[in-house]
Amino acid sequence: MFRDLTCRFPGCSHPAEKCDYDHTVPWPQGRTQASDLKAYCRHHHLLKTFWGGPRGWNDVQHPDGTIEFTSPSGRRYTTTPLGASFFPRLATPTGDHQPRGAPPPDSPAKTWAMPRRRRSRAADKAARIAHERAINRARTDADPPPF
Repeated sequence: MFRDLTCRFPGCSHPAEKCDYDHTVPWPQGRTQASDLKAYCRHHHLLKTFWGGPRGWNDVQHPDGTIEFTSPSGRRYTTTPLGASFFPRLATPTGDHQPRGAPPPDSPAKTWAMPRRRRSRAADKAARIAHERAINRARTDADPPPF
């Protein structure tokens, strides 16, 4: 989190404390270490996860934390970790990342795995509230207040 400070996707300034940490080489082949992790906001993490691969977004992370992105159109973008400006020790290379084996092949149907909501956020919130109220009502009926 201190190395990245923000989402590492080009042009995104979402704070790293509210981001997901993503493996450059997918887990379990990718190890959980600094040279394989980077911060992505939820939107860009889903973009990389479900629209990555040969026809999507690709990224390569270097030992100094620099990430090179390739867009689906072939254009290249480079981002550097912002934390090194404030914490110079974070600019030290972390070493080469050695994967545990070959990453799994991308499936042509990978985009079909994108999660879809079964109901809207408002309906989810209403269901949670109704559930909590039912619990509170049952608790109050079983043990009424003393007043």
